[in-house]
Amino acid sequence: MTSYGLGEVAVRLRGVGVRYDQAPEPTLRGVDLEIGEGELVLVIGRTGSGKSTLLGTLNGHVPHFTGGQLSGRVEVFGRDTARHRPRDLADVVGVVGQDPLAGFVSDTVEEELAYGMEQLALPPATMRKRVEETLDLLGIADLRAAPLRDLSGGQQQRVAIGSVLTTHPRLLVLDEPTSALDPTGAEEVLATLTRLVHDLGVTVVIAEHRLERVVQYADRVVEVVDGRVRSGAPAHILADSMIAPPVIHLGRLAGWAPLPVSIRDARRAATPLRARLERQPGAGADSEGPEREVEQPAI
Repeated sequence: MTSYGLGEVAVRLRGVGVRYDQAPEPTLRGVDLEIGEGELVLVIGRTGSGKSTLLGTLNGHVPHFTGGQLSGRVEVFGRDTARHRPRDLADVVGVVGQDPLAGFVSDTVEEELAYGMEQLALPPATMRKRVEETLDLLGIADLRAAPLRDLSGGQQQRVAIGSVLTTHPRLLVLDEPTSALDPTGAEEVLATLTRLVHDLGVTVVIAEHRLERVVQYADRVVEVVDGRVRSGAPAHILADSMIAPPVIHLGRLAGWAPLPVSIRDARRAATPLRARLERQPGAGADSEGPEREVEQPAI
């Protein structure tokens, strides 16, 4: 598996706007954004805010497949997506949706991993090598001959990621990849993504509603509000974002600075708060209070 160097700008948006026919307002407006190679970027926003449209501009899906008017300039590793259709970007951008089974075109894991390379007419020896590398990287070598429909949700999502990784994309775009998964499956997928970022320098852009699952892994958060975006460190953006995971709401109420973005960070920040609460009247086990006057019914 190819490893890429860090430091290059992977994605650059300048004055980007998207407007669909008959829509009263633009879906995106005046978007300026840069994403560095090797970053894991979390895109957040309410339903209808423009997140999916923003992701769609990164592989040319918007406007080539969706229609509408694209203004400004979107560059992915130097390629202008207005002049390059999705097929022209397939060697640098991989896209994974939230329902992997709907996107599968083969029957078994090994066949699915090879399909994208077949479309690029890669030599058979190269295909075999990349399939083996990807099976090992994702920890699914024992599933090579397994029917895709028999896999768990987490396994299917890892195969979907693997099917685009075999083409060696430099940018991986995922639209809510854990929304249909249980916590175990979500952890499997997120562990795979962080390994791609840290070990191979792949740039990952992920939109997700289950923020509590992803935010602790993100290098940066991009918030989309009514078609406009702002980006920064997770704690900075989430300090006053319109949506946030429970741990951030707790940090806001407690006045913690910097805000914790993981349960581990919150436990550390909560030590003074726990001590303060224990000193409050009624906090001790032997304290007298209205609640203690209510006896439990006899059993």
